[in-house]
Amino acid sequence: MREIVNLFSERDSRDELGVGQVRDVLSDTLFPGTSTLLTRARYMILIPWAFSAAVKQGIDVDEIARRVDKNERNLIGTLKRETDGEGLLGKTAGVALKNLPSNTYWAALRQYEILSDPSQNQADAIATSIQSAPADDDESHSRGPWSPTLPPIPTNFPHDTEGGFDLSRTEAEWLRDRMLKGSEGTLLAHLLDHRPQADSEAPWQEPATLDAPESAARELAHARMFSLAFHGASLLYNLLLAETYEAAGNDRVAGRAEAYRERVSRWQNDRDAASSDLSTWDRKDFWALIDAKNPRINPRSRAFINTWLESVTGPESLVIADDEGLRSLIRQREHQHKGPQARLYNSRLLQTWQGASGASALTFRWRQVRGILTDLHDGLERTDA
Repeated sequence: MREIVNLFSERDSRDELGVGQVRDVLSDTLFPGTSTLLTRARYMILIPWAFSAAVKQGIDVDEIARRVDKNERNLIGTLKRETDGEGLLGKTAGVALKNLPSNTYWAALRQYEILSDPSQNQADAIATSIQSAPADDDESHSRGPWSPTLPPIPTNFPHDTEGGFDLSRTEAEWLRDRMLKGSEGTLLAHLLDHRPQADSEAPWQEPATLDAPESAARELAHARMFSLAFHGASLLYNLLLAETYEAAGNDRVAGRAEAYRERVSRWQNDRDAASSDLSTWDRKDFWALIDAKNPRINPRSRAFINTWLESVTGPESLVIADDEGLRSLIRQREHQHKGPQARLYNSRLLQTWQGASGASALTFRWRQVRGILTDLHDGLERTDA
């Protein structure tokens, strides 16, 4: 059942061919502190408020934890009332939400030092908050483990956030400063000062990245080349799935083999148009970047990636869709990576295929990052009352 549910959405986090380690290194390099689950920038302020508002002198760790949980769940209803629901975690599940916003955003709170001690987990943060709990007659909220410059909590929080997901100018300036500190020298830091367009589909298609600093531009160029080259592998994998699916007599999804053959052909044209860039791509420098961030890349993943890149980055033209060597490479890699869960070999899982399994080009969390940056720049352009 989980397999079927997961197939309804196609996300950057899918890793059908086992290149997730490399993808994540590039994503973290370009946009540190982010993930595919982030939705709205103001959560990075709302979550510390939920913790701080739970603290009161004389109560123990367990009671604070219960209060934090209650604050986060109450916040769902408040935001549903105050906003249009775009990016609301718990929009459908409501107070029954299992993965609360603090779980989703904790890595970002650490990266940007919104947590005073980035090594702390949620239990540590609650324990630390007891040490700075306000007196019983003090109605102020303790900031405990959080940055001492955290913007003040609204009086009736979490029943009133005074803005929903809209950052005030003061909040946006504060958050930008935190994010700049946690992303110095990266493409994210550059975009914190250069607003991206609302509809750019990838960071290398974004005009605001054209004048990025040299190191960030180099990292972006590596990401672009990897995305372009590996997109062919993703499309070929889906073409093989579609052919195998149809050959097995499955008909819930129709016409996908022909559609993927056309998509592979279009990718081939894109690849040929960029053949000069691909053939001169410094893959030694690419792997140096990856290994510097994660020296424990799976050797099988590295071998597969290198074999694929060797095949598709040369100046010569080849027909990817019909190349038996590359078809065999994709089949073997899925089986190697997923074992008995490989769809090309598991007829039961093949039947659940909904027409796409990681077929989109990698954009390294760009959609989520663009949304966070849009929220931030909206706040920076806002005039506080």
